[in-house]
Amino acid sequence: MQALDFALFGWLNADASAPLWLIEFARFASEVLPALLAVTIIASAMFDKRWRYALFTALVSVIATWVIVNVFRSALPFPRPAFFGLGIQWEPQGMRPGFPSLHAAGTFAAAFSLWCLPQRAPMLAALAVAAVVAWSRLYLGVHFPSDIAAAVLLAALVSIMVERGVSRPLSLALARMPARRRLARARRTSLNAD
Repeated sequence: MQALDFALFGWLNADASAPLWLIEFARFASEVLPALLAVTIIASAMFDKRWRYALFTALVSVIATWVIVNVFRSALPFPRPAFFGLGIQWEPQGMRPGFPSLHAAGTFAAAFSLWCLPQRAPMLAALAVAAVVAWSRLYLGVHFPSDIAAAVLLAALVSIMVERGVSRPLSLALARMPARRRLARARRTSLNAD
C-alpha cells in the first residue's frame, strides 16, 4: 500500500519544472477556497431557512472533523511526504503528522453537509471546490493520496452522522415546540443578553 501511495504522490506532486502559475493556483486553492466555501454557505444561510439548516450541519461537521483529525494525529502520527524525502514540498509543513488531511477533511465535511438541501447543484459545486482543495494539497507536496482518501471518507461519515444524529433531531424538536414558547424563550434570551 505504501508503495502505491509513494508512486501516486510522485505522479501528482509538482516537480521543479511545474509552471509557476499552477503552483500559485494550488496555493490559492489550498489557502483561500475553503474560506470562500464557508463564506458562500454563510451568505446563503442569511436568505433561506434550508441553508441555515445546512450551515448548522456544516459547522458542527467541520468542528467534529477537526477534533477527530487532531486526536487521530496525536494518537497515530503518520508522517508527511517530506519525512521520506519525497518530492518537493511547495508549502513547508515541517515534520508534523499529515494523516488525514485537515484541509481536505474540513472542506469535504462542509461540502457533504449540503446534501440535505433539496437541490443537488450546491453540493456538487461544493464537492468540486473540495476536490480542487484536495488536489492542491497533493500538488503542493504536503499530503499523500491516502491522507486525502481518508479525509474524504471521514468527512462523509461525520457529515452524515451529524445530519442524522444532531441537526435532524434538533430541527424536529424545535418544530414541535409551540411558537409562543419559542418566542418567549427568544425574548428571555435577548433580555438576559442585555
